[in-house]
Amino acid sequence: MKKAFTLIELLIVVAIIAILAAIAVPNFLEAQTRAKVSRTKSDMRTLATAIESYAVDNNRIPREFNYGQYGDVLVNPQSGSTVTGLSGIMWWGVSTPIAYITSVYFPDVFQDKNYNAALDEQYYTYQDLLMRQKNGLFSATFAQAAIDFYGTWRMISVGPDKLFAHPGVTNSVQLAYDPTNGTVSMGNIFRSQSLSESREPVVGTLIGPH
Repeated sequence: MKKAFTLIELLIVVAIIAILAAIAVPNFLEAQTRAKVSRTKSDMRTLATAIESYAVDNNRIPREFNYGQYGDVLVNPQSGSTVTGLSGIMWWGVSTPIAYITSVYFPDVFQDKNYNAALDEQYYTYQDLLMRQKNGLFSATFAQAAIDFYGTWRMISVGPDKLFAHPGVTNSVQLAYDPTNGTVSMGNIFRSQSLSESREPVVGTLIGPH
């Protein structure tokens, strides 16, 4: 006759499994976050190359189609419809007629799949800083400080905290993600004309009203 497990033995096995899971799950989630950070930086590196290649050929950086400041409009090459008001759709401009990138689909991997927001907020945010300075979208002081620090353009990912800005935290958009503060910590991931890696501006330049 085979001997069955006693209740105590089963409880011990369950406890061991729970302990192993408590150790493994956080490590898995941390590794997953690190992989997403690497993916984000890789995507931004690809897009930065496309932006600079476009700038060389056209003597200007790609336009930011988030506010419709320009007289022309962007046309969806698949539907033929015109598009305004979507920052993420800017990538169509560097995919056709000359393919500086092979795909326009570069979603921000840190945005929740069920995130109910405007389409542009689901992509990496692209900002034409010269245009924003010219059109007064930033204050004069902030706009010049941004150009001095970032160059003529910048891209932003919401980062592991999944927030573009933190309510109640002054100019939290400018805070750069730093994994030494914790794998999931406050801050956005940046890539710009002048910066290949995220770092925060000096307090008193961009950390102020804008």
